[in-house]
Amino acid sequence: MPETMRAALDDGTGQYVVQDVRVPDMFEGAALIRVRQTGICGSDLHMTTSRTEAQELPSGHEVAGEIVDIPDGDHGLSVGDRVAVEMVGAGRACLTCHFCRYGQWKHCTNMAPDTGGGFAQYMTRRPAGIFKLPDPFDWIDGALVEPMAVSVHGLRYGRMQPDDVVGVVGSATIGLSSIAAARAFGARTVIASARHPQQAEAAKKMGADVVVGTEPGEFEDACLEASNGVGADFVVESVGGHQTNSFQQAIRATRNQGTMLYLGGVKVPMEFDLMEPLLREIRIQSVICYGVIDGRHDYDVAIDLLASGDIPYREIVTHEVGLEEIQTGFDAAWDKTSGSIKVHVNI
Repeated sequence: MPETMRAALDDGTGQYVVQDVRVPDMFEGAALIRVRQTGICGSDLHMTTSRTEAQELPSGHEVAGEIVDIPDGDHGLSVGDRVAVEMVGAGRACLTCHFCRYGQWKHCTNMAPDTGGGFAQYMTRRPAGIFKLPDPFDWIDGALVEPMAVSVHGLRYGRMQPDDVVGVVGSATIGLSSIAAARAFGARTVIASARHPQQAEAAKKMGADVVVGTEPGEFEDACLEASNGVGADFVVESVGGHQTNSFQQAIRATRNQGTMLYLGGVKVPMEFDLMEPLLREIRIQSVICYGVIDGRHDYDVAIDLLASGDIPYREIVTHEVGLEEIQTGFDAAWDKTSGSIKVHVNI
């Protein structure tokens, strides 16, 4: 194995510089993965606006790659397997603490050290966080498992029910996977909002029955109309970022005693009147990442959905760049006039 690898690191100004760094350490029980494809997530974009110092480790968490070294054990994985990597929780989890014992590895209290992510040629994670890809999958499919699993986890953890009227605020990567998952889980009607034309088109392909714009009240009115004036049973806030309008919009679109799934991750403090959701008995369900629910990991469910052939999710990948051109990829991901939805980095 080489001692060094190519990796992209934010220089502290939001610009990614590709450079030679050490191959990550093989911590106890870890496998070594040759990264092949990594998606640029909205959270990757937002982190570039908050960093003030150069990165020491590469980021990137929507990862597909190939196992090049793996410890012995009863994990069903082998060198050469093509895999999706759950790097946030199970790939670093101790597997013995309170949360690990029931499959909620994101909340592990004794995580292995972070050794870096998928904007690099190699990464290390434990076998519990490595999921073998079906033969028909290519690297694009593999790198889409993570964002599909985010929404799969959200809808499963939030207990969306078959025949629900489901609203989705936002039609970027996670909004689109939420639409697809809601449809797969039996939603009666799916209403989505979209800011950009390419997102609106993709929302329809993912299964949204109604797609509206982002004018004030437009989404809420559509949810009321689709539910005979009651409001949506289950509303997903998928936008987050440095604004709070989407959170409050999602609350307004939810029916009395419905569920608002807080999935997007608002990154600024928010002043919010809790009296309305209190009086309307709205369940505000916070959710992040993935784990085991009803005996199955969200990655397994996500892989099954993508393998079904019923969801054209791979079509959201509008741009692909090489690792050496990663800054071009970030620029395209920021600039929606480029027609971008999802940008992938080929490693």
